[in-house]
Order: sequence, then structure tokens, then C-alpha cells
Amino acid sequence: MISIERNIGGKLLKINAEEYLKEQAEALLEIIGSIESNKLKDKFKVQVGWSIFTIVEDGGGFNIVAPDYSRNPFSESTDDLTISLWIQLEQGTLLNKLKLEGEIISFEDKIVCTKGVLSLDNIYLERSKEHEKGDSGWYIGPVDESIATDELEAYYAYQLLKIRPSIIKMLALPNGYMAVLDKDELKAVLDENDMDVLKWTS
Repeated sequence: MISIERNIGGKLLKINAEEYLKEQAEALLEIIGSIESNKLKDKFKVQVGWSIFTIVEDGGGFNIVAPDYSRNPFSESTDDLTISLWIQLEQGTLLNKLKLEGEIISFEDKIVCTKGVLSLDNIYLERSKEHEKGDSGWYIGPVDESIATDELEAYYAYQLLKIRPSIIKMLALPNGYMAVLDKDELKAVLDENDMDVLKWTS
């Protein structure tokens, strides 16, 4: 674990995370540093990608905290930003590889699934263009349609961290895209014209 400190607008801001996420931590400090300094005060919140970060006054400076996805992210927070920054790394790496602009998804957005699909090896994720606030637009179903069921279940996006973390990196793909997964391996990413954009990067 490392602690990165930066003086921004006369305020000392601090981030804690695992060392391999140093680049993501510094990028987050850059984003926060671009906010008007008079807004940077205790309990100020900013959403960056998946997470909502909060600045918490702590003695001589400010800690940056994030929802605690290992407990209840709606009511618990943590100053260990490892999981939040890991998600940004995973999603950003895939988008960069595919040369795509991502579509934001929040940890609290809903994802709809065919019941029981998350325990199957071969699944697909499809992101609808039309979806309401609080809904990610993602639907997860079985590749083998013969085992599909009309029964649906919904999860908050953050719940997939425990159930099937390999899905997390795909959740920032744009509306209209589809991803195909075999166990934990990404097999295809189809654009709006059903072209496999993953194939061009392999």
C-alpha cells in the first residue's frame, strides 16, 4: 500500500492504494486538481467513472475516500482506493485496446440478467441504447439460447465484483455493443454493425 499526497490550491490531498495503481491514483489527483479550489472542502463529492469519491477532512489535510464495495457501498466508505482504481484500470485498458470511447457506468446502476446466467461459462452481455437513469442498459444472457429462461434477475453493478469479477472490465463499453465471454475469457466484442472489434486488436 502506498500513500500519494499532493498540494492542490493550498490543500493537502491524500490517496491510499496498492502501488501498482500509482498511475491511476495520480490521474485521479489531476482530475480533482482541475476542480475549483473553493469547492474542495470536507464532504465534497465527485464522480469519476464507476466511483463517487468524497473528500474528507483529516487533521492537516484531506483523505479521498470511495464507497466500500466489500461491504455496503451505499452507506460505507473506505480510504483504500485499490478496488475503485483497479476498476478504472481494467475498464480503461480494454477501451484503449479497442480504441473506443467508453460509456459511463456507476457502481449503483442496475444490470438485468437471465436468472442463473452468471454461473454459466458461455454468456453474452448486450448494452441497449435506450435505458433510464439508474439502469446501465446491460443485459446478460446465455450464448446457448436453448437454456434461456423468461425469468430475470437484477443486480447492482458492484455486486458483480463478488459474483463474477471478470465482467467488470466490459461494463464501460458503449451503448449498442455486445461482449461474449467464455468462463473468464473475453471472446468477442461486437459493435453496432456486429463487427468483432476485438479481432482487429489481437
